[in-house]
Amino acid sequence: RIATRILALAPTLADALGTRAQLIEGLIDQRAFDTPASRAQLLGEWAPGLATLDYERLLDRVRDHVGERRFAYGVQLVAGATDPLTIACGYSELAEAALCVLADATVAEFVAAHGRVPDSELVVLALGRLGGRALTHASDLDLIYLFTGDHLAESDGRRPLGATTYYNRLAQRVTGAMSVPTAAGKLYDVDTRLRPQGAQGPLVVTVDSFERYQREEAWTWEHMALLRARPVYGSDRARDEVGHIIADLLATPRDRAKLAADAADMRSKIAAHKPASGALDIKGGPGGLVDLEFAMQVTQLASGHCHDPNIAAALACLKSAGLAPADVCDAHGLLARMLVMLRLTAPEGEPPTAAARQLVASQCGEPGWPQLLAAHDAARQEIANWWASIRPHTAEQK
Repeated sequence: RIATRILALAPTLADALGTRAQLIEGLIDQRAFDTPASRAQLLGEWAPGLATLDYERLLDRVRDHVGERRFAYGVQLVAGATDPLTIACGYSELAEAALCVLADATVAEFVAAHGRVPDSELVVLALGRLGGRALTHASDLDLIYLFTGDHLAESDGRRPLGATTYYNRLAQRVTGAMSVPTAAGKLYDVDTRLRPQGAQGPLVVTVDSFERYQREEAWTWEHMALLRARPVYGSDRARDEVGHIIADLLATPRDRAKLAADAADMRSKIAAHKPASGALDIKGGPGGLVDLEFAMQVTQLASGHCHDPNIAAALACLKSAGLAPADVCDAHGLLARMLVMLRLTAPEGEPPTAAARQLVASQCGEPGWPQLLAAHDAARQEIANWWASIRPHTAEQK
């Protein structure tokens, strides 16, 4: 019965099943419907089977593990068994676990050839949906690579490299480990364009260079993006160091009028470059999730409060502080659940099929599709009103 529901309701899962029919076997185990595992639980579960594998087989095995777990999470959504926001967090923990395993293995391979840079290590910063622990089935990973220590240092291996070259090559390999299709298929798309100086800048910079850039050169929108930044790879000490730098940057006092004007200008550019694809483009268009993030981020930076990378947590904090409208948390919850469900049931951006509409409505807490559309419109109006109250009127008229 569940296979029939998958084929009828979730094209993304149906495609995965068509490629790997054995995925259905994992659903026989009742644990497939357990609460999504944490990063630590996944690493503990995978460790015994990965310990003896060579690098290429490890890449395949991690892809197998992620594919099986991601499929199971999608099935939980199709079965109506788990809140979409819980699954979004589960997708994020899964991606973090994969990154941890593959980065560790890639670093080990690189150290074998080039040694280590003394008193230095790679740090990976997650932004966007991974930073906020809110991935969908189809999300890519927004990452920034940094390294600690002196950029003039050199590695101590049999083929030494200068630190900057060392970490740029290492980061390229980590990206490849996460994104290059192997015999086991594809894992994640990785986007590194949010790094300092954008796509034209170096892939990796030192933590000191990152801090200096953010303090002296970064645009307002780059600090807005930092509100969803979270160190996800590196030693506890290195991640804490980067986390403290980000917290300090975000706490810097700001000119609210300039902040709002800069944000409104960037929002207009996004709208021109990528207009909404339709009425059910949950992110784009008036009152969508992009508008919500802009309103929230201007408020966070202007007030110096509630800098949690998870949107739901940040909004709850702002609401309790009287800095966000009372109904904005519910509006976000509805749209965020719709996004998770629509990425699974209507991945091409079209409205879901008639068969899938009741599922989407139920998983978003509504009795039917007409009621969901009405709630969706009301949520977008709530968000649009908040954003309109923040952006300058001159930007609104453009």
